[in-house]
Amino acid sequence: MKSALLTASIRTTLIFSLAVFSTAAAWSQCNPPSSPGVVICDPTNGSTVAYGNLPPMIAVRSTPAQGTSITGFILYDNNVEIDHNTVGGEDLYDGIIYNGKHHVVANVWDSEGHLYQAQTTFYVTGLGFPPCAVPSTPSVVICGPPAGAIYPTYTTVEMAAAGKSSISTLQVYLNGKLVQTVNNSATAGVPVQLSGQGVANTVKVVATDSSGNKYSASATLKAAYTYGLGFCDQTCVIGINPITPGDEEYVANTFNINMQVVNNTNPITEMKAYLDNNVVASSTNASLQAEISNAPSGTHILTIQAWDDKGLEYRIQQDVNINVNE
Repeated sequence: MKSALLTASIRTTLIFSLAVFSTAAAWSQCNPPSSPGVVICDPTNGSTVAYGNLPPMIAVRSTPAQGTSITGFILYDNNVEIDHNTVGGEDLYDGIIYNGKHHVVANVWDSEGHLYQAQTTFYVTGLGFPPCAVPSTPSVVICGPPAGAIYPTYTTVEMAAAGKSSISTLQVYLNGKLVQTVNNSATAGVPVQLSGQGVANTVKVVATDSSGNKYSASATLKAAYTYGLGFCDQTCVIGINPITPGDEEYVANTFNINMQVVNNTNPITEMKAYLDNNVVASSTNASLQAEISNAPSGTHILTIQAWDDKGLEYRIQQDVNINVNE
């Protein structure tokens, strides 16, 4: 696995272990092809997937010719190699697959030199904000979250700077208070906890180069919803607990949804489930249970939203594979 995957993982708005940005320990329900070849089960060709609770997953499986074994596997995204192994398949949560169009190609070789190839083109939307490009002149820029983006109260500020000499520090301030100092890096993604949904927050970044020159930039951030995934660690966070389906789960064209809002201090008055942009289920309390029938095959975005009696919104997005095998 390339180290860039782990580097990219610190830029996400997820509160998870870095271990999720690697080949999954337990493979998904993507099955190897019945004849010699390679398949990409997930995402399906032409689909739009969410960079939500996790980055998009790429599921690849292969079958060698009879009497041979897999000796090589290379995976490309937009003509850039992102992984290689000798297993011939993987479940890859790739932290560097950002929003936009992606063309993924899997090349597999067996021990007799046969080449098998599969490819898919898909689109990523959601929280996959790419890192900033370093400016061409001495200055500092804030590029993420970009203008018009939909993001939660716990988000990541993307920044980059150039100086008359190398950048020695990047200092990030939220509403006048220092959040973090990044040393000896011209780029960074720094997580911040915004003060509330729909509330204007001021982010300021001060860059200092090794000669002592300072550069600054400011941006106003407004979160569209509170952090969506409920959990208890040292404190309990209000959010949506996805019981079923799980992120990237493989389901039939008829499947059950079971989602709950947990740790809520205010009563939940409405929940809705969307498959892509279509409402498929709703409730008027903190539990949403429904059977979804005749869902379209392929990889789709499942969005769950909930609102409490104070008007606060909670939201998660995840990908679901409907009637997808090989």
